[in-house]
Amino acid sequence: MARRHLLTREMLAGHYDPSLDEREIARHFTLTRDGLELIASRRGDATSLGYAMLMLYLRWPGRVLEAGEAPPMPILAFVARQLDVLPASWRDYARRDETRRTHLADLSRRFGHLVFSRADFHALVAFAMPIAQTVIQPSRLAGIVIDEMRRRRLLLPPVTVIEAIVRRARQQAGNLVHDVLAGDLGQSERAQLDALLSRRDDKSATWLSWLRNPPLSPAPRNILRLIERLDHVRALGIGASRAATIPQAAFNRIADEAARITPQHLAELPDRRRHAILAAAGIRLEESLTDAVLTMMDKLLGSMMRRAENRTKDKAIGTIRSLQAQLRLSARHRDGQAVGCRAGVEHRDQA
Repeated sequence: MARRHLLTREMLAGHYDPSLDEREIARHFTLTRDGLELIASRRGDATSLGYAMLMLYLRWPGRVLEAGEAPPMPILAFVARQLDVLPASWRDYARRDETRRTHLADLSRRFGHLVFSRADFHALVAFAMPIAQTVIQPSRLAGIVIDEMRRRRLLLPPVTVIEAIVRRARQQAGNLVHDVLAGDLGQSERAQLDALLSRRDDKSATWLSWLRNPPLSPAPRNILRLIERLDHVRALGIGASRAATIPQAAFNRIADEAARITPQHLAELPDRRRHAILAAAGIRLEESLTDAVLTMMDKLLGSMMRRAENRTKDKAIGTIRSLQAQLRLSARHRDGQAVGCRAGVEHRDQA
């Protein structure tokens, strides 16, 4: 089965084809005084314009203007105005491929442009490999590689070569992460990781599925269930320090993969990759389960505090109501005594 392309010519068009924005044209295709003097030594309008376009394309975007390829008219017209020649002169130059090759050889020698080689391929893979641990998007990584090639004055090769560099760098970066996470594990530790993919006794779910789906509703019994899972993960002996030795983005990528991939699919992966993914799963699960225990404890304590506050409040309200009742009784008793006193006084006055 054919491999899926990471990159296409359309995806890298911004690196291989110059922009037609007026400011970008002026930035990249303005001839210097030295360039004008070099072009002036060429005879004929067609030769001058062709030599200038080859030189400018080597400078930006940093590639050979291929046989039969015509520069975009806005760029061709901009350069032709600087040379005081007609843009149509390009057609005469384009018919002479031998002249084009001779000019390319001369320009490469003068300005130090190098043809891409096998040694450059391996050097650029080594350059891109550490970057591939943090840069996920293939097109972005390709852009960094292309910028480095321009810095080294390497002429841009076909997109398929750039894709091969990106693919190899990503592969080596992945292998390095796998080695860091699980490369030094012993047989017993690897067996414990593989056991996560087996079924729990007579249960239908695997140990990994059980760990991935902890209870989250606050309840005392669920605290015990979370702690049981946390103890199971810690028994694997996969320290979090392994994750600290690789870039955080690289660990997050493999940990996210560990959270998505099914146990059945995991069991079919090569040993090195499978054990690395399971190790990342163990580290991430220990973190998430610890957070879940603490969060649930906070919720339970908060619930207990609210219940205690409510009980205290109810007790205080009951006490206040009892005092109010006693006060009302006392007030009625006092009022009754006052009425009796007034009646006695009136009786004496009448007598």
